[in-house]
Amino acid sequence: MAKAWLLRPMPHNIDRMREFRDNNIIAIGWPEVDSLVGKNKQTIKKLLNQHPLSYSPNELGIAAATVNTFVNDMRIGDVIVVPHGNNIFFCRITSDYFYEPTKASQAEGYPHQRKVEWLKGPVRRDDLFDELRQSLRAPRTLADLSRHLDSILKFINDNPYSPNDSIEPNDNFVVFEYPLRLDVVASIRIPKNITQVEAARLGDFVKTLFFE
Repeated sequence: MAKAWLLRPMPHNIDRMREFRDNNIIAIGWPEVDSLVGKNKQTIKKLLNQHPLSYSPNELGIAAATVNTFVNDMRIGDVIVVPHGNNIFFCRITSDYFYEPTKASQAEGYPHQRKVEWLKGPVRRDDLFDELRQSLRAPRTLADLSRHLDSILKFINDNPYSPNDSIEPNDNFVVFEYPLRLDVVASIRIPKNITQVEAARLGDFVKTLFFE
C-alpha cells in the first residue's frame, strides 16, 4: 500500500527545489556517505556514526532514521509532499533509491536520490486542508504523512498540474526555512522587497533571540 511523506527540499542545507523540479528528483544530503544501495538501517547508522559532525546519540538516531527511510522505507508509488516557502508541491516516487556521484561534492551535496513525477503545485499553504497544514510543522527533514494519504490524493486530483507554474510565492512575502539542528527548523517570513539595510537590521535583531 502506498504511503505519503513530507520531504524538505534542503539537502545539505541548500535549497534545491529548482533542481528537484527541473530534474524530476527528490534527494537528501549527507554527501560524505557513499552509495547506500543494499545497506540496512544498522549499517547506515554505523556509517553515520563516522560523520565529521560527530553526532550526539540523539542526533545520530534522527539522522539514521531519516536516511534509512529515504533509502529503504520509501517505495515506488509513494506520494511526497514538498514544502517550499509559502508553496507546497506534490510528487510521486517513480524509482528505487540511487546514488548520483556527480552530486556528492560539498558544493552540490545531494547524491542520495529518487526519481519522481510531479503531480501538483505550487499550492499555497493556506489552501491546504487543516490537518495537513498542521502536520507540515514537523521540524524534521522527512516525516510520515500516511494518515493523510486519502485526503492528499483527493486534494491532488481536484485540479490539474501545470509544470510551468512558478515556484515563487504569490504574495508580497516569502517564507524561508533554516535547519538549526537535525530536529529543529526555524521559519521566517519577510517581504520580498526587503532592502540590504533592513536585512542587516533584521539580522541584528535575530542575534538577540536566545533563551538559554
